[in-house]
Amino acid sequence: MIYLNNKLVETKQFPNGETLIDSNRLNILKNNSIILKFENDMDLMNLMFLTKHLDNTSVKSELVILYMPYSRMDRTEGQTVFTLKYVCDLINNLNFDRVVISEPHSDVCVALLNRVKVFNTSSYIAEKLMKDLNFGENDYLFYPDGGALKRYSKQIKYDRILTANKERDFSTGRIKKLTIEGTVPTLNSFRVVIVDDLCSKGGTFMLSAEKLKELGATDIYLVVTHCEDTIFEGELLTTDLIKKIYTTDSILTKSHEKIQVVKGLI
Repeated sequence: MIYLNNKLVETKQFPNGETLIDSNRLNILKNNSIILKFENDMDLMNLMFLTKHLDNTSVKSELVILYMPYSRMDRTEGQTVFTLKYVCDLINNLNFDRVVISEPHSDVCVALLNRVKVFNTSSYIAEKLMKDLNFGENDYLFYPDGGALKRYSKQIKYDRILTANKERDFSTGRIKKLTIEGTVPTLNSFRVVIVDDLCSKGGTFMLSAEKLKELGATDIYLVVTHCEDTIFEGELLTTDLIKKIYTTDSILTKSHEKIQVVKGLI
């Protein structure tokens, strides 16, 4: 979906699939904000149509990307096409005054985009949650892999940290073994906030929560900026291992009592 100045850009389709955009229904300003909430590749085509039209009216525009399309394809593996680079090339060619990304999956897309600004959404949500929970000396942040540790330990100033060490079966993609790294004093109980950028089915978070429970964790919370609808296919929502999940609607289209959607951040 594409929004222009907080209003959905409505499109129609001709019988052969071509797109019609009524320019009279566009709320065009001198300085415009376009929001990309990616659902499918047609959104990129419509983004190009809209931006080219704005260029012809000699107005300025910035692009806000709620979830960077093709974020997973941030490197070439074997014969895999480097699709993220080509999407970034498309966006660069549209020549926005500024591009704002909410929680990019890696630094690769940041390096590939011109005039880019990053909003660290997961850190923002996690810090607010820690404040609301009145995080104390017995509570921990948990990062599920080295990438999350490297990113969020720089953004969130908090000393009590636990991380995961994973052994993955690359033929199946499944995790064979997960261990918790870090020191937990002998306590009756402690709370944990897991922080990461993306959740699909949540297998890593499930394994992490099981190990944290074994160590004595009572309440476990999960913070992720991008949550796919495939979370409903996993076990995160069917067990009581994780008490609450905090995310945004950058991808998620469904609701659940355990999911708290945080809106209006950028």
